[in-house]
Amino acid sequence: MRHAKHRLSAVRAWNDRMRAAAAGPRTGTRWGRSAAVALPAAAVAAALGVAMAQGALAANFFVSGQPFTLRSDQVNGSGFAAFLHSRQLADGSQAGKGEAMARAGFQSAKLDGLCAVIHQTILGLPYTLKLNAGSPVDGTPNGGPDVIDAYNLILEAKAVQGAQSQFSEMVLGKTAHQVQMGGQPLEGGTVGAFGLEAGVVQVTGLTADAYTAEISGNITLPKLNLAIVPGTVNC
Repeated sequence: MRHAKHRLSAVRAWNDRMRAAAAGPRTGTRWGRSAAVALPAAAVAAALGVAMAQGALAANFFVSGQPFTLRSDQVNGSGFAAFLHSRQLADGSQAGKGEAMARAGFQSAKLDGLCAVIHQTILGLPYTLKLNAGSPVDGTPNGGPDVIDAYNLILEAKAVQGAQSQFSEMVLGKTAHQVQMGGQPLEGGTVGAFGLEAGVVQVTGLTADAYTAEISGNITLPKLNLAIVPGTVNC
């Protein structure tokens, strides 16, 4: 225990020196600062790699409370359901009133490319967890063999945008606690709150500012690239 505390104190001291150096005049590449971010970030990436190798993220994957951005050139889904509700944020910034969210789910979905970024800090310094899979997200749907298949995919988002959207077999105004994803309930709805259902949905140019992502089924991620990037980057 004594040795662990000593190592933690040393890391904190090193980090303080790096931040102090970063506050001074910039006179070249700050390799020390990059290393201070890369070392703990590498540990995070290694832990995720082990979890994937052991199948821990193969199903029932759940991310919650930390805002992230998700983009896809096109989403083709079936068994779509959505409703409005309020969620308490993990940081307590909306204590007592909650934050308005849209909760949306697909029984099955095909994504033409996927990019997701989560901004975090390690030892007081910024870094970005960036995930890419399938075709590059460049604004042009490509289709082909790299399409991502997801089942029982649920998102909660404050904002969702699409360049173009098409819905079929839509039912508007259904009470939120009764909406279903192709016959399967979308949990979490409040009696009397607004909800909708649709048989088939296509959204081109999807961008979502989300707070939770749930995959209780399976997801295939061709050409998966998971990286820890120093600083703040976007898709």
